[in-house]
Formats: sequence, C-alpha cells, structure tokens
Amino acid sequence: MFTLVTDKSKYFRVKRGQTAVDIERVLDTPVCARVFEGAVIRISEGKFLKYTAKPGDSYKTVAVKFGADEEELKKLNAFKPVYPTCKLFVPI
Repeated sequence: MFTLVTDKSKYFRVKRGQTAVDIERVLDTPVCARVFEGAVIRISEGKFLKYTAKPGDSYKTVAVKFGADEEELKKLNAFKPVYPTCKLFVPI
C-alpha cells in the first residue's frame, strides 16, 4: 500500500452549502472547477487582481485593459458571463 502525500495549502474540500462564489471570497483566489459537496478542488496559484466589471466590459476589453490573454482570462474565471458588477480575477 502507499500513502498519498499532498501539499494541503494547494487543495480545498468543498463543504455542504458552499458555492464557488463563497470559496472565491474566502480564499481570494479563482475557482476553476465544478463545485459540489465533498469535491476536492485545486487552488489556483499566482497573483491575481480582482476587477469589478463595468457596463460594456467583456473578456476582450478586460484582457486589453490589463494586457492579459483573453483565453487565459476566460479559463481563470470558469467562462462565467461578464456583466456590470461581476467580479473577475485578472492574472498580474
């Protein structure tokens, strides 16, 4: 038999009633996985800027504004729709 050893700070187990938004707010990092009770998700590494979308913003306009890659921005934010007041994580 073998024992699985992991770096606990890189993973998070989803508890009953938690949503991706709740986890993002607490950990201050994007959640790029499907969230359900008992799931173990990998916590994204790196530095991120939290950006609140404004009217007329899209992934393309945000990517241009911060000099980020549009596809990476979409993946980082789990392809969620962009609307005013939406919180987006932007890699810096």
